[in-house]
Parts: sequence; structure tokens; C-alpha cells
Amino acid sequence: MNGPLPDRVTVIPPDVLAQMKSFPLHGDERLQNKLLWKSPNGDTIVGLIRMAPGARDVGHNHPSATQHTWVVDGTVTIGGVEAGAGAYAFVPPGVDHETVAGDEPVTMFYVYQPFAPEHDHDHDGH
Repeated sequence: MNGPLPDRVTVIPPDVLAQMKSFPLHGDERLQNKLLWKSPNGDTIVGLIRMAPGARDVGHNHPSATQHTWVVDGTVTIGGVEAGAGAYAFVPPGVDHETVAGDEPVTMFYVYQPFAPEHDHDHDGH
């Protein structure tokens, strides 16, 4: 769902969501990213990341973006802090963090804002 803001409520049913394309985050097949929405000006993105058990998104930071993450299922460590299903994690701009999945698959819902265009390839498959 990119482009102009819809003028109505939009719901993506689970079967359609399951069929939406995902792509490896940072080229790692164990980190699958599914972009759900990108604002018209590109400064906000919303999506799902699925991590295989033990997968690791190596240490990095987002110089100007806030990262909001809700752990849908599984357990993950973000910046050294454990977060289980139902937990919310906030990562401020410029804070170094690594994300590591626990012993089970992890699904996380995320929002990055403002999203830096130079990171586009990491989040929208280009």
C-alpha cells in the first residue's frame, strides 16, 4: 500500500497478507521483511519482520528515525533487552541496537519515522 492516502478504511485480510511478497532484510533469508505501508512522501514505513529462530539483525542505528516495534509472537532481544509476545519496544534515533530472535520464530510489527530514503533497499525490497 504505497501512494496517496486511501480515503476509506483499509483492511488486509490474513489470507491476502500471507500472500503479500516479503524479502530478505539486509540480504539475510532468515530475516523476512513485508512492507505494509509507506507514506506518500516516503518518510514513514510500516511493516512486519519475521525472524527465524536464532536469527540476528546485526548492530546498527537509525540516525534520524524512531523505531517502534510490537512483538506479535516469539521472543526477541532488542538492544540487549528481552521482549516477548505482546511487548512494545521503542528505539530512539541514533541508538545502537542489535535484534536477536530467541529459540522460536519471531514476528514483529514496526513503524519507522522519519524513514531515511538511503535505507530504502533494506525495507522495500529495492
